Amino acid sequence: LLTQEKLDLFNDIAQLPQNAVMRRINELVKRARSVKVHAYIVHYLRKQLPYTWGKREKQRRLIDRLDREFVMCARRYELPRGDFPELEPFRQALLEIKDLSEVQKLDKKMVKEMDKVFSVDIPNLLEAAKYH
Repeated sequence: LLTQEKLDLFNDIAQLPQNAVMRRINELVKRARSVKVHAYIVHYLRKQLPYTWGKREKQRRLIDRLDREFVMCARRYELPRGDFPELEPFRQALLEIKDLSEVQKLDKKMVKEMDKVFSVDIPNLLEAAKYH
């Protein structure tokens, strides 16, 4: 029993660097998904604003019903709800923006690049980490 425990401990120690690499990759994926969702939320809210009058009032209404806007955004862009930020801190951050229409537009090329990262680069990174 003691010999088996000793072997298990050595195996665990040998796998520590591997686990650290996998943890970092998982953290990278989590952060990248968060960035993508944040960009789509702001894009979605920005598109809801009128072109001319009433922007401030409309922006306030969107922020007030942010929970519903999250659902609509997730549905519209097929985003997992689990990737969305916590409601209240995000609401507070949005309240600090005077005019959402002045926020830079969503760069579709950047989104395609990010999707490529998820579909190609991260799987390659995971595969390389297995043999590291």
